[in-house]
Amino acid sequence: MRKGFKIAFIVFSVFIIFILGFILTLHLFEYKPEEMTELTIIDGENTSDSLNITSQITALTFNTGYASLSQTEDFVMDGGKKARMDSKSEVEDNIQAIEDILERENADIFLLQEVDVDSNRSYNINQYEIYQESLGITSALAYNYRSIFVPFPINPSQMMGKVNSGLATFTSFETSQATRIQLPGSFPWPVRLANLKRALLITRHPIEDSQAELVVINLHLSAYDDGSMREQELEALQEIMLEEKEKGNYILVGGDFNQTFPDALKSFESQSEYEYHTQYELNSQDLWEAYPLDIEWFNNNQFQLIADALIPTCRLLHQPYDTENHENNQYYLIDGFIVSNNITVNSIETIDEDFKYSDHNPVKITLTLNE
Repeated sequence: MRKGFKIAFIVFSVFIIFILGFILTLHLFEYKPEEMTELTIIDGENTSDSLNITSQITALTFNTGYASLSQTEDFVMDGGKKARMDSKSEVEDNIQAIEDILERENADIFLLQEVDVDSNRSYNINQYEIYQESLGITSALAYNYRSIFVPFPINPSQMMGKVNSGLATFTSFETSQATRIQLPGSFPWPVRLANLKRALLITRHPIEDSQAELVVINLHLSAYDDGSMREQELEALQEIMLEEKEKGNYILVGGDFNQTFPDALKSFESQSEYEYHTQYELNSQDLWEAYPLDIEWFNNNQFQLIADALIPTCRLLHQPYDTENHENNQYYLIDGFIVSNNITVNSIETIDEDFKYSDHNPVKITLTLNE
């Protein structure tokens, strides 16, 4: 009896020591970015367009889902079971399809989110490098997720492992500066050790015969908080937008907001009183909800929230995509743009890829700078 107890105690002690050692290792190697980081700008051979007031600008935002969240997939944080595809070839197929979309749309500015560089969850493929070589234009990368090992989900075949991922901006315009801005808020210790460190990727583009710049902000705000982190992140973004507006700059913000754009709402009285259009209603109160963006602030400060509500920009990954019965899917309108009032929006379009290669659809905007 004593021998059995002794063995059990030793096994339990080894297990506890392993867990504590693992947490300590994550703590020692935790990604701790500076509040502001100047980024490397990679010049592309096809970067030749000059930016002037008469230019019509086309921008596209696309959360690529680390080329691993296509129609066949669910995701553990959304209520599914998976975090990675079953084979490297599947990821490569998605990357090729995403490349084809980017080349076909031929935008002046591409704002991509969830671009993996060297991550076990996407078979260590450098997606940023592939898109850079494919597009051949100026680019910058800002990490927002770095961990030596993410021990989630518990299933060893699905565990994310090492993650290096971030925001990538590509443009055919001259880029004078690229900066990573750390956003406020974080999950409590020890959860934060293997979690995202949300950030903005800000690029600056000179305008011919003008003291003003086009300031482009690429973002991917928090998803799995209680809403308070998203509120802090949005306040930090708004402060930067106001600073740039006071300088007389032109401001274009795009990305995955993880918050609902006004066009998906049937009514909005306040942040706590609103009603979704039928297409965006929650199929169950247990499903993840994207709280509305603060419409009043943007209206009061003369910024435009731009999205296309005709086609959803995102689907929930609580299950694989139901291609037969679309009403069985949960949809969101969380990808789009914010533009300053010195910019005219000519068109906005959600490109319907039916979530074949990512859990998001790309969104494309065309605009003109006002003199």
